[in-house]
Amino acid sequence: MKAPMPDAEPATLKRQPLMLPRTTWFDLASKHSGRTYRISVFEPLTPPPQAGYPVVTVTDASLTFPIAATQAGALGFGGQGALVVGVGYPTKDPMAPMRLRLRDLTPQTPLSRIPSIPGLPAPEAGDFGGGEPFYRFIVEELRPAIAAMFKVDPARQTLYGHSLGGLFTLGVLLKHPEAFQTYAAASPAIWWNGRALLKLVPAFEKRVAAGEVAARVLLMIGGLEQTPPAVPPPNMTAAQIRKQSRHARMVDNARELGARLAALNGEPGYHARFVEFEDEDHDSVVPASLGRALTFALSP
Repeated sequence: MKAPMPDAEPATLKRQPLMLPRTTWFDLASKHSGRTYRISVFEPLTPPPQAGYPVVTVTDASLTFPIAATQAGALGFGGQGALVVGVGYPTKDPMAPMRLRLRDLTPQTPLSRIPSIPGLPAPEAGDFGGGEPFYRFIVEELRPAIAAMFKVDPARQTLYGHSLGGLFTLGVLLKHPEAFQTYAAASPAIWWNGRALLKLVPAFEKRVAAGEVAARVLLMIGGLEQTPPAVPPPNMTAAQIRKQSRHARMVDNARELGARLAALNGEPGYHARFVEFEDEDHDSVVPASLGRALTFALSP
């Protein structure tokens, strides 16, 4: 006897796109990067405190913003409301942000040091190295635009980034520590350009020791990020992914830099913490790190 066929969808039911509560978006052109960005904003249900809402800015908004907005909404019920601002790109192509982010999230890099990705065209210099103009867009163009729309607290600004976004976040911390009060870097690509990011650390250490830095820093990594996956990603062999994992040293690099930053003795206000999420990989660590970043940013 054949199993009954499922009923067809009733003609009276019309599915609609799901919208996140209390979220809006707008496009903002940048004179610094020459690009236009899709800006997503989550506004808490509770009214802003007297000083204004804390602001949490997240890069790679197509991935991170829905998670951050949902978690910020849940925290808001406990009185920890925050405005979440996502920076993404105005495109309907789901793969386009993966290409566009390469320029905005990376520092200036010699073309010879930019890795080729199996199955993709060879890298071109113009597709990388726009981290500094992107930083200026966020601080000099996006921040005033948000402040004109919402009551925000200029003394409670957080920057979050994952992977290359984590590299970008650490770069802003080390070069412009006064730009944000809190920095949350998840799975940072410290390996980029032969770990050139680490050359910025000694000058940062001196500034912390001199009492010039009062930033709060959260560096996070998934404990499985240095373990090659059982199934290699498309266009890569098992040998290639093992070699890439050894070269990237994702967990080791994060542990070493996290310990270095946490060991610094600065004036009250400087604080650095390292968190390793034991059973998370490079992808699954995103929601875990966003949840921890929000609670870290909103804690006293």
